[in-house]
Amino acid sequence: MIRRPTFFFDGGCQPNPGPMEIMVVSHGEAHYRCDLGSGDNNEAEWLALRYAVELACAAGVTDALFVGDSALVVAQAAGRQRCRSAHLQPHLAAFRDAVAAIPHVTLKQVARSKNLAGIALARRGHP
Repeated sequence: MIRRPTFFFDGGCQPNPGPMEIMVVSHGEAHYRCDLGSGDNNEAEWLALRYAVELACAAGVTDALFVGDSALVVAQAAGRQRCRSAHLQPHLAAFRDAVAAIPHVTLKQVARSKNLAGIALARRGHP
């Protein structure tokens, strides 16, 4: 059985809206960014997913599992929910363009307590 790499992603801001920060955890390594400007929690979640896809593409991954705790972002990225927010539509479009380079993609929503990226982000001081 071939294991696919898992990319845990999380984003947030404090206050909401406010300065955004994101975390991606994969292969036991945490990737953090905080120089993303101001936005809301949903934008930060989208940026985290897009960063996870960027890391997967840079690694040449052909089968990836992306795991996040944002039910909204996971459902929109998976095509199960329509993106009605004009400020989030560019993120969805950029995600679709980027993820097209990965032949097999699975998205999964988990509780925050199960999201390794959320745990790592919280340890950095994000609530």
